[in-house]
Order: sequence, then C-alpha cells, then structure tokens
Amino acid sequence: MFKSTLQQIFLFLVTLSLVYFTGKHLMSQNGLESFLDFGVGMVFFFSFIFFMNYFLRLSSKVVSSIGY
Repeated sequence: MFKSTLQQIFLFLVTLSLVYFTGKHLMSQNGLESFLDFGVGMVFFFSFIFFMNYFLRLSSKVVSSIGY
C-alpha cells in the first residue's frame, strides 16, 4: 500500500505539472491555430482527468487516515 501511495503522489505531481504548463500555454494563445495547439489542448484535458482522479484518491486516503 505504501508503494501505491508513493506512485499516486508521483503521478499526481506529473499530472499537476502537465495541467499547469499546458494550461499556461493555452491561455497565452488566442485560439487553436495549428495542430500543435490542438495536441496541447488534448494533453491538457486528458491530464486534467487523471489529475482529478489522483487528487480524489489521495484526498480520500488523507481523510480516511484522519478519521476514526
């Protein structure tokens, strides 16, 4: 279980950085002008889904460890 938690923390940090940097790139653009911008948008949305998944898993582990 400890290895699983460390793996989830690592993947959480990776998806966090992906969401941050791709979101920053998308905000600096006026729109999707090329195929590369479309790819960055797809990476953003897929990594956001995985980010939320890891965030909810880790937060449920924290809440259950604090609980009774």
